[in-house]
Formats: sequence, structure tokens, C-alpha cells
Amino acid sequence: MKQKKSKELIEPQEELVKDKKYKEKIIDIESEPEEKKTKVKVPKKKKEKRPQDRAKLTTKYFKKVTGKSIDALNDVIQADYAKVIERALQLSNIEKGDYSAPILITVPDAFHHGGKVNYRLDKKEDNTFTLIYDQALIYVLFFGKNSLFYYQSNINHMNGHIASDIAGEFSYSDVVHIETELKYDHVDHPKYITLDLEVGLVDGTIVPFHLRNHRIHQDYNLPTMLTNQEQQVLSLLKKKVRESRAI
Repeated sequence: MKQKKSKELIEPQEELVKDKKYKEKIIDIESEPEEKKTKVKVPKKKKEKRPQDRAKLTTKYFKKVTGKSIDALNDVIQADYAKVIERALQLSNIEKGDYSAPILITVPDAFHHGGKVNYRLDKKEDNTFTLIYDQALIYVLFFGKNSLFYYQSNINHMNGHIASDIAGEFSYSDVVHIETELKYDHVDHPKYITLDLEVGLVDGTIVPFHLRNHRIHQDYNLPTMLTNQEQQVLSLLKKKVRESRAI
């Protein structure tokens, strides 16, 4: 008998891609190019603004007698005040629990002998005015429970220099006399109005405080005889002294 020829196994062939468009879409994974890494843009640092020259800023600011408040100069002055209070606390050797909030008083006074003080009536956003000076004598008062701690120094806002530091204290019970004097420099043609306070102690010591030395000009106008701060200082001191006598 004739042997039947065994059929050869035919391996299946890959189907031919007839659609050319589809054929183009087939991607060989091995030959696929690597994805490009996206570059992250690092924001450039903005150049810091150079601080304004202190001397130029104050000189330009005080050329006008009146004008709008400028934040840059106000920041400079407030920083100077902070330094003054820090020095006052160190010289007085007191801590926050020893006193109420400090009261800061400024009156015009030349930093150098024979120097000229410039002033300006600073207009705030609420239409109120503040009288400031490029050089001043500064008092810092700390009203404690039984004693008044006081400090004074001279400051020049042109360069931030502080000098002639004096610190002292006295007990309210040692006060035997309090005198205030409000006066003009000239009766008929006044240019300045001042308010001085003198505190007499039991041992004969007189402690003076200059509470005001205002330049009078066209825009100068006080609705009351005393400013709020002056009224606060006088009221607190007299209240503390009278309470100490009642004990």
C-alpha cells in the first residue's frame, strides 16, 4: 500500500497589514526614542532694592514744612525710636513687668552745638498732622507701680546716632511739688509754644521734663490746650503721686 504523504506543518505567518495608514501607526518599542525631559523653569530671583540713602532721604523730606507722610522715612524714624527704648530699658535695668507701656516724647534739639533743627508737619491718611524733627531730644517715661523711671537722649535721624543718655527714677511718695508752665517765646509775635514740667523731690532735687516745643506756623492748630499725650503724662503722674500720699 502506498504510504500517504504527511502534510508539512506550515507555521502561521503574520498577517500582512493592508491598510497603509494603520501600518504607519505601528511602533517598534525597541526603536522608540526616549521621551524628552521637560525643563522646569526656575524663577529668577528679583534683585533686592538698594536701601535709600538715609541722609538724602531725610534732607529731601525736611525741605518742605508740610507734606504727606512717607512710609520709607517713617520706618527709619520708628526704627530709631525702638533703639532708644532698648537703651532706656538697659540703663534703667527694668523689665516689662515693672512698668506700663512706655511713653515717648520728642522735642526739637540740635545734636551738635550750634546745629540747625529742621521740622515738618506730617500729614497722615486720616488728615491728622504729626510734628516731627530731623534732630530731637527724646524722653522715655516708664510709669511703674511705685516709681517713675525716666530716660532722655539726643538723636539725629540723618544718620541714626544717639548720644547723651541719661536715666533716673524717683518714688511717687518722694514728690513734694509738681509745676507745669505753658508759654510763648514772644507775647506779640510768637514763633514757639513750650510746655515744661518740673518735679520737686523731698531732698530738694528738681527733675525737669520738656513736654513741648512747637513751632507756630500757618497750618499749626491745636483744638485743645494740651495734646492727648501731654494730658496723659500729667494725669498719670499726678494720680500716682496723690495715691502714694493716701497710703
